Amino acid sequence: MSMVQNRFAKQKNILKELILEILNENKQPIQKVKLAKLVLFAEIGHFLRTGESITNLYFVRLKQGPVIAFFDEVLSVGENKEWKKESTPIFIVEKRENRFMSIYSPCHDAKLPEKAKETIKEVLKKYGKKTGTELSLISHTLPAWKNSEPNEPIYLTELVKTKEADYFALTDIIEEIDDTKELEKNISPILSRT
Repeated sequence: MSMVQNRFAKQKNILKELILEILNENKQPIQKVKLAKLVLFAEIGHFLRTGESITNLYFVRLKQGPVIAFFDEVLSVGENKEWKKESTPIFIVEKRENRFMSIYSPCHDAKLPEKAKETIKEVLKKYGKKTGTELSLISHTLPAWKNSEPNEPIYLTELVKTKEADYFALTDIIEEIDDTKELEKNISPILSRT
């Protein structure tokens, strides 16, 4: 396994634990879109509280909002081991047909640091009663989503910027730096504190 594959394997495992903790803390099954958005807001909330990401993964700009990388893969791999997936039919009036909604419930407890668990409690207190659609609409207000192209990676440092001016100031700084290693080593920790 290469270093990159090994790094992503560790990050996917942390994402699995993050999803599992959200499912456990929520106490009720969660629909897939809502679960994806709760992961987004957990990462944003944790970054704002601690200056760190829980998973160290990037997000992808999709039509329904930013979604963490490997979300579908981790959900699929975790079925019947980490969580149970049930499909519930929903009648779509406009199309006069049933569609199926996936909902998830945990199979066991998660292994996450206490700081991350505290963040998840705060996020569920703030967003837990909202629907997946409502959370998607909130995610569409983020400047990083509004100003990116379909399937483009979006980084947590960008997603925490809620004002257009702050977002563009950040992207201007990043574009001026040519050296990726320099950005990772020296600039990213500084940006996380701004």
